Amino acid sequence: MRGRTRYICSIILILLFLEPFVAVSEENRDELSVRIDQIVSLDYPEIDAYVVVRNSEGKLVQGLAPGLFKYRIDSMEVNVKADVAPFSLKEIPVDYTILFSNSGIMEGEPLDFQKNAILQFIDAMRPMDTLSLYTIGEEATPVFEELKKESIDVALVNEVTINNAQPRVYDSIINMVRKVSRRTIPRKVVIVISDGRDQNSRFTKEQLATVLSETGLPLYSIGIRVLGSQSLSNLNEMSDMTGGTYLYSTKIANIPDNLKAITEIINQCYMISLRIRGVRSDGMPHYLEVTVDERDSYGKGEKTFIAVRNPIPKWMKILFVILIVLVLLICVVFWILYRIRARKLMGITRRRCPDCGNRMKDSWDTCPFCKYLPNIKKKKRKGKDA
Repeated sequence: MRGRTRYICSIILILLFLEPFVAVSEENRDELSVRIDQIVSLDYPEIDAYVVVRNSEGKLVQGLAPGLFKYRIDSMEVNVKADVAPFSLKEIPVDYTILFSNSGIMEGEPLDFQKNAILQFIDAMRPMDTLSLYTIGEEATPVFEELKKESIDVALVNEVTINNAQPRVYDSIINMVRKVSRRTIPRKVVIVISDGRDQNSRFTKEQLATVLSETGLPLYSIGIRVLGSQSLSNLNEMSDMTGGTYLYSTKIANIPDNLKAITEIINQCYMISLRIRGVRSDGMPHYLEVTVDERDSYGKGEKTFIAVRNPIPKWMKILFVILIVLVLLICVVFWILYRIRARKLMGITRRRCPDCGNRMKDSWDTCPFCKYLPNIKKKKRKGKDA
């Protein structure tokens, strides 16, 4: 009895001794930045979430095991079936949209480096991706729209010149985002290159925030300091709100590298496919919370999505198509059987005339086709003679 008591006391002392070290190790865990930049919920309860994970140094974290990701809906534990994979391994097209500034203050190097960055971006595009290019003006002015790499004429980029129109950044982004939201490719990314300066937009910053929230599109941005830096915070706030990333170009020459860095972030994210149970399709917004909990690091991110109310569930649509195909096949089989039965009732079997090749009744001694249609017999004989 005494030996058992001593054993228990020893364990308690060891645990008390290790407790401070465990607490310290918990506090020293690396804080991860987990961002959900887009959620596609068109086939709800199946959704696709694109998640970017970075460590405290801002470097992308790759190779995380699927079991390290945890999920909550509206801050509640729900039953989900998840599939986690690096987006780079998925053959899924991306609809890119770039909005850049060609206002008067961008004359010279600022515009040249923006165009150089876009040309490098086009050169690095995957064949399946599409690109739409707009300039900032009183509204988003298209240079070209929804083109794949092979169809893009780079001369259109080089031909962009300075525009004397007022740079209405808010109006241009809203105009462009509404166009993007109507496109059919589910994975969409918006990139803005600007100094953030807005002049006399009809829409306010708050209205822009509402539109971005409603569309759920990720907005990545590259800040350029030309006259001042006070307006750059607008780009930072918009990117942060939508789950995108803001990069500041300390030098004009850094614009191409920053655009390349944004492309790497987009292509090195995690694609998480979830099937959610317990949250009905109510057409209302809900919060998806994704947590990465590793031994040495921890991070959490969240984003709103719409539980799309589909009048006909996806499984029912598939079943309906299968039933239609089966009905058509049955109709074809019955039609064939009916024709065979009708021929048998008429006394027509597989017997054929050796001269003209037409089917004959078993009761016929001579072929009526050869008798009353001699041209058929002649054609047959000519064919044999040949």
